[in-house]
Amino acid sequence: MARKKHNYRDSLFVDLFGKCDKAKENFLSLYNAIHDTNLKIEEVTIEPITLKNVVYTGVNNDVSMKINDTIIVLAEQQSTINYNMPLRCLEYVTAQYSKMFKKERKYAMKRIDLPRPEFYVFYNGKEHYPKESEMKLSDSFKSFENMADDVNLELKAKVYNINFKENLPILQKCLALLAYSKFTEYVILGESKGIEDSIGYALDRCISENLLADYFERLKREDRGMIFGSYSFKDHLKVACEEAFEDGAEAKARENAKNFLIKSTISPDMIAECCSLPLAEVLAIKESLTHETAAAQA
Repeated sequence: MARKKHNYRDSLFVDLFGKCDKAKENFLSLYNAIHDTNLKIEEVTIEPITLKNVVYTGVNNDVSMKINDTIIVLAEQQSTINYNMPLRCLEYVTAQYSKMFKKERKYAMKRIDLPRPEFYVFYNGKEHYPKESEMKLSDSFKSFENMADDVNLELKAKVYNINFKENLPILQKCLALLAYSKFTEYVILGESKGIEDSIGYALDRCISENLLADYFERLKREDRGMIFGSYSFKDHLKVACEEAFEDGAEAKARENAKNFLIKSTISPDMIAECCSLPLAEVLAIKESLTHETAAAQA
């Protein structure tokens, strides 16, 4: 199922690297940062590719680009850890290859030259995660420990933790990724300070630090609603819990509810709504916390 684009992180990532007037330059800068290359925009052919309207799968991903007609780069932003990303990437690239060639060519004797794919996940959630890691499709195979080292089907996705505090080297090599990382950090900081307009706060901070100032000025002046909609702190809570359910982690929603009860003054009614949990379950968590606190003080 195609993921709903309701998260400001998704929307900003897609705009920066896939849609804005500098998207190709930003994407090439990201590609250079990852590969430690220095390709110039005038030296390469780079074009966005999309999986929209792929009827037989209905899948879609964040950003895809074809560089020099030889490489498909599929990039995905994640604010929750999803260990099914290799499987999703397999769906993406299969759908993309199917779009590129007429069905009849697959039955011809002449080999089809396929663009080589690369898969990247950029993680900026709150859970602890390594700076750099790799997810493999074979990790999901049943009884893999009993199989030979070589597998007949493999797909690898490189995962980067781009939270600013992690000080990932590629952040210093790609200004757009650095600006994205700092922006999301400032939104969270604004929320922790109880600032109603945390998006506006983050925009102002990035502009004052000259992080893609022209871009953020334009968003603030013209396109803010298109990128961020009417995003609020309540939306932030709801998105976090919806993503947990989308990734098959219902327990995470209960954990979120518990954290909200401990660390905030948000009402149980709102927590229940945002976490898609029954109010009775949230009240039961609250009562359990009360008993734990009393026991610890006894």
